[in-house]
Amino acid sequence: MSAVEIRPPEPARDAAAIYALIDRYRATLSQWMAGIIRPQSAAETEAFLWLQAEGNDEGRCAHRVILADGEIAGICSLHGISAVHRYARLGYWLADSHVGRGVMSRALEQLLRYAFEDLGLHRLELGCAPENLRSCRVAEGLGFRLEGELRDAQFLGGRFWNMRCYGLLADEWKNRT
Repeated sequence: MSAVEIRPPEPARDAAAIYALIDRYRATLSQWMAGIIRPQSAAETEAFLWLQAEGNDEGRCAHRVILADGEIAGICSLHGISAVHRYARLGYWLADSHVGRGVMSRALEQLLRYAFEDLGLHRLELGCAPENLRSCRVAEGLGFRLEGELRDAQFLGGRFWNMRCYGLLADEWKNRT
């Protein structure tokens, strides 16, 4: 079993490795995420990471690099953090080479602990296509509840996809068995 940790990205240090993962697994990632396929170079990835670092510093997001056995394996993030409403949206992706080993679930456990315990958030949401079975399983395995499905809410790969909406409240996370 891989050792899994998360940390804020270090743009100058991490950009090349993150871009290499995006470029290598672009076909898989682009099935479910439009934004992930935008960077066309390590320099573009570094610029994006600097924007995320600024958002981290300002408390608008919590962007984290996922490390599996010390190697960058993907990204997990809290987006749209609202201190007023104590709410955020969760996003994540993982390189194909790390899928199926529990890496994402263990990384998200750490991010959920940060969200609920350190930030004092009350609610987290995530959305994914019903056909994205791995993402649905990760959400459900972490205790997120399916709250509904939005019709044709995402346009990916030249077509519209429905989006499942999942939610998790702080008390549900704390009281899970």
